[in-house]
Amino acid sequence: MNYLRYTAIFLGVAVASALIVLALNTWADAGLGASGQLLAPAMIAALLEGRAFVRDEGRVPNPSEAWNFALLATGLAVLLNAALSFGAVWVIPEGSAQSVAPIGTRAFWLMLAVHAIIYLLSNRFFLGLGARNEEARRNRPGAS
Repeated sequence: MNYLRYTAIFLGVAVASALIVLALNTWADAGLGASGQLLAPAMIAALLEGRAFVRDEGRVPNPSEAWNFALLATGLAVLLNAALSFGAVWVIPEGSAQSVAPIGTRAFWLMLAVHAIIYLLSNRFFLGLGARNEEARRNRPGAS
């Protein structure tokens, strides 16, 4: 598994989605944004990592490899999520005022723990989904 690729995809999707939501909220006077927005980067990164694993290795990861990936990727996702939360306070101060839980509070840490559990399950699920989809694509007649 390539954790640098996972991190790059995670950060790219997280920053892009935050900028899109910020732009829509500013220009369309919308009130978009949700905690689910924080989960999409991990889901997409794990899905693409599963596909890349099959392309690189020519096989689907075994359950042990998949759970090891899910655990390490969850640690990365939590660290990246916390870093983005702390960094956003300095980059977009008005964005932190709209936060569901102010940074450093008990509610913030509780939400981060809940996200960690969801990250673990989604990293495992989407890694397998991406790997199975790539394997199925490779096994279709006429696939290259």
